[in-house]
Amino acid sequence: VYPNINIGPTRFSGRIGQGTNIEIVWTVYDGEIEIRISTTCAVSAPNISSVRVPPQQFQFDLVRAPKFVKPRRGLEEPRGLLSVLKLYFGALRVVDIVLALEAHYLPLSLASSEVPSKVSAAVQDVEEMNSDIARVTSQFESLNKTVQDHFVKVDTVMSQMQEYMDKIEQLEQSKSYLQCIKTIEDISSALELALSEKDDVRSVELFVSLSRLHVQLKESQCRHLVTFLNDTIHFWHNLLKDKFSAEFEEVLKLIKWPFVSSNNVLSTPSAESLQRLQLLSEYLLQLQLPLTIRPEVTSAFLMDFAPLTLPMTLLLRPLKKRFLFHFYGTKQTNRPDKPEWFFTQVLTWIRDHEKFVVQWIQPSELMRGLLQVVVEKLHSELPHLQYDDALFSHMVDETLGFDRELRESFSYPSTQPSVIGVLTQAQVFVKWIHMEKKYASEKMDSMLSSETAWLPLGSSELDEMRVSECGETFLTLLLTMTERYTGLPQPGHRLQFLELQLELLDDFRVRLLQLLHEETSDPLSSRLPAILNTIHYLASVLQEWGGLTHFLHLQYYKSQFEKVDTLSHGDGVPPPSGAPDLEGLQGTVFDDTLDLLLRMKTDLLGQLCDTVQLDVIARSREYRKDRYPLSTLWYAMPSPKDLVNPSVTPSACPMLQVLAAKLHQLQELLSVPLFSEAWRKMADHLCQFIYEEVILQNCFNEGGAMQLQYDITRNLFPLFGQFTHKPDAHFTL
Repeated sequence: VYPNINIGPTRFSGRIGQGTNIEIVWTVYDGEIEIRISTTCAVSAPNISSVRVPPQQFQFDLVRAPKFVKPRRGLEEPRGLLSVLKLYFGALRVVDIVLALEAHYLPLSLASSEVPSKVSAAVQDVEEMNSDIARVTSQFESLNKTVQDHFVKVDTVMSQMQEYMDKIEQLEQSKSYLQCIKTIEDISSALELALSEKDDVRSVELFVSLSRLHVQLKESQCRHLVTFLNDTIHFWHNLLKDKFSAEFEEVLKLIKWPFVSSNNVLSTPSAESLQRLQLLSEYLLQLQLPLTIRPEVTSAFLMDFAPLTLPMTLLLRPLKKRFLFHFYGTKQTNRPDKPEWFFTQVLTWIRDHEKFVVQWIQPSELMRGLLQVVVEKLHSELPHLQYDDALFSHMVDETLGFDRELRESFSYPSTQPSVIGVLTQAQVFVKWIHMEKKYASEKMDSMLSSETAWLPLGSSELDEMRVSECGETFLTLLLTMTERYTGLPQPGHRLQFLELQLELLDDFRVRLLQLLHEETSDPLSSRLPAILNTIHYLASVLQEWGGLTHFLHLQYYKSQFEKVDTLSHGDGVPPPSGAPDLEGLQGTVFDDTLDLLLRMKTDLLGQLCDTVQLDVIARSREYRKDRYPLSTLWYAMPSPKDLVNPSVTPSACPMLQVLAAKLHQLQELLSVPLFSEAWRKMADHLCQFIYEEVILQNCFNEGGAMQLQYDITRNLFPLFGQFTHKPDAHFTL
């Protein structure tokens, strides 16, 4: 109600109007109230008025401004008090406020005598604390000034010390620089002396010291020093390499290297020559330049090959010359249609030198060096062969055969680069896989159109699977393709071949369906049983292949690639995985193909069984009602007990005869697993047929029931008894 008013125990103050402040102080004396009012206005002098009246003399109106009643006799009205109240308080109802303050704060004024002592103590504590703060602040300012002065002095000293240390460091670097130069020059002088004294061991040791110094200084920022050291190393390396290489080649002449057909029948090299060869090989190995200053491989297709050592380079030099002579240029041995010639020549060199290099040299180094020659040859030939499918295919076949022979016969490490890398280059690989698909399709057309395509390869006694020529040829095609791409180093390339195999499998399945649609004759006399055997054999082989390590690895890599493809459309790609982790791997790479083949097998087998079932049912019409030959019904048959020799019901003979013939025909046509599944399915169908069409559709007397039992147990069961020891287990009537 009264904005800007602050009320205390004995006063209240506030602002009324604009720029006018008011303060009211009251005191209670024996039931009377003394009021002191002070006003301050920005445009007039301060005005102070006071009055002492009993509360009964105040009258006020709730709407209008309060006013005073005329005071008692002897008490003069303060000057202008009424006008002051009306002017400054307006509608504030001062009398209301004063009376309320008297009622609420009078008891507090009596109890406030204890407060001043506590307040005084608190004020004293605050003053003491303030004094302490002032004292500590003064001490801090004094100490801070002292520290700042000290810092100024120390900074000056530190600046001078830093200058001295920089000069010392510069002098030490200069000293080290000069020491390095002196060391290089000393080693050079020592090398010159060792060469003049023909001290080979000392010469090699000094060169190794230079190489070690290069390793220490290769990261140095002193470019001129590093350049000087590298130039010195190259100088002595060339000098020593020429010296030891000449001696090494002299020893090679003594031992008649290389061991080609013209000299491999000579006597074994002398022990002295072999010892000298071994010693020079050690010298040359120690003369290898540091990795950082070795010449870089300029040939892009030899980037995977590590540089050859100096001894191996010298050993391969005469062989490379022979290779270049025979398989480059216009020589008759350089024929694009005969890549097996240079492959065979390289394998012959490896075989001729295998014993020697195993004993004295590193065998993998020799093969790796010869492989570089072969790779260069392939790179020069393949671009021209891509336009001739026959030559290109022949080159690929020979390359794969060479790589296989190298690993199987000479144990070439799988970690070393091989000639397969040439075939996996993008342009060559696309051509290769295109040729594989082309020749596989042509082979499939040829084997399906063969007159003997669906004939079994072996006799029924020896071949339980009844493998057809077509099925075996197709699996051989897939197996050969698998062997061709198994050695590819990159999983991505192997997966592309796997996709080609899956595509060929699906194409083969579709072609079999087309052949089946062309058949219009009786299924048992058509190609359906042979096709069914082929499908079953193909599915069983694929199930075995799915568990092989090769295809399990491909399944793992395929799942990883699928995860990458999925996540590449999301927030990120998983980090590359290491070795394949086959634990927890579900399914095989052939699962989808197997599902289609097994479904097709089930449909064809059901079709065969339905055909036999229809023939049997067609011969069972008289038996179901038994009106043959004397119109004797099931409910009017005599008991077999009354007969001397019980016999089969005559009307059942045609049905049983057809069933026996069809079972025998199926046994001859189908593989053992398929026939086992077929006769079980037929037994189930016959069981259901007898129950629904014979038992439920007729009424039986005792003789009829016993005759039906005799027909089943003594005539039907024996037909299936040749396939199982408990035929009754398959007829749960």
